[in-house]
Amino acid sequence: MRVASCFLLISLLSGCASTPAPESLDWVQHRDTVSALQDWAFTGRIAIRTAQGGDTASLRWQQQRDDFTMTLSGPMGLKQATLLRENGDLSLMRDGERKPLAREDDPLHAEFGWQLPLDYLPWWLRGLPAPGPARQELAEGRLTRLEQAGWRIEYAGYQGVENTTLPRVIRFQRAEVSGKILLKNWTLAP
Repeated sequence: MRVASCFLLISLLSGCASTPAPESLDWVQHRDTVSALQDWAFTGRIAIRTAQGGDTASLRWQQQRDDFTMTLSGPMGLKQATLLRENGDLSLMRDGERKPLAREDDPLHAEFGWQLPLDYLPWWLRGLPAPGPARQELAEGRLTRLEQAGWRIEYAGYQGVENTTLPRVIRFQRAEVSGKILLKNWTLAP
């Protein structure tokens, strides 16, 4: 009887260890509210460090449904480039010229010497995991840490924007690439 009780206790404990914790109601409500945002924008700053050195830039992001415009510019407007995704197609505007890009192109690396996963950014910038496998940590119904596609994302602060909260500071790292994004002046379309 004692041996059977021990096996039952061990199997119950191992079953509890493999069951994921339920998502909090605060997180589910927040995730659903922020996921519903389709038209939004912010300005900010980005700082990136690679094995070759570091760089900073002003950042302007505008999202309209699945399309985005990301403008990066260095100090005093030097090295300005705008990356656009329209109807799934990527193009790069620089010096008044628009150049179509193949999906395999890595425009951030070509223009600035560093890379970020463009398909994931519209999700991560709002404080959400992108669709697909991800490991996440939550506090007070918000993401504090996210691991996805080989990247580690930390949310160092949130800010109130209209009727929700959105990231204020994001830190990211993958292999030799690390950096920080400061998100300011959020605007949400109704």
